[in-house]
Amino acid sequence: MTIQPVALFALLLAAAGGAFVASGSVDAAELIPLEPPSVVIIGDSIRLSYADEVTAALRGKARIVSPRPNGGDSKNVLANIKNWAIDEQPNVVHFNCGIHDTKKFTATGEFQVSPEQYEANLRAIVARLRDETNAVVLFATTTPIVDEWAAKARVGRDYALLEASVEQYNAIAERVMKELKVPVNDLHALTVKDAPKLINSDGVHMNAEGQKLIGQAVADFIEKHLPAAN
Repeated sequence: MTIQPVALFALLLAAAGGAFVASGSVDAAELIPLEPPSVVIIGDSIRLSYADEVTAALRGKARIVSPRPNGGDSKNVLANIKNWAIDEQPNVVHFNCGIHDTKKFTATGEFQVSPEQYEANLRAIVARLRDETNAVVLFATTTPIVDEWAAKARVGRDYALLEASVEQYNAIAERVMKELKVPVNDLHALTVKDAPKLINSDGVHMNAEGQKLIGQAVADFIEKHLPAAN
């Protein structure tokens, strides 16, 4: 069997892992690269801090879309899910919300978003993504808080951020995602043991080491769920 030059070229490209498609002609010059899968990552300031790490780690494998706004609490994510994800029609959505939900107001003892409403919001977010896109939906747990540092950094504010609240809300999220069969990227488990080494003096946000660790973990988790990997 004689292999034509163009066919041989295509075979070599495939062997090299290149993603190309012919434009309908046998002319090798008309082989064009395929668009990489698109991935939307949604979350609060923690996500904003590691977005560049994810983008760099997945360069050439996925196009990362990281909305500029801070995602805030689950109510805000749900309110903006169309603009941030559905309109993009991505292949994958990796999202988190939780820290803002757990703001516990000193005067009332109430959370910014109640546990019951948090669960309802998570269910609604997943439902909308599944109903209005074909994306693989992934959830990330909320990262830990160093209570003493968080309290010192927020003296005079009308709310507290507490690790116990994060654990409470993560438990809700993990139960919901298990029921809905949404893969969970457990960033809390990844970082809680070494939290004082990974978190800034404000008790919440990641330092450079933490950003790098989480960014790589998010990239690895996303890569496992890209269309080409399935």
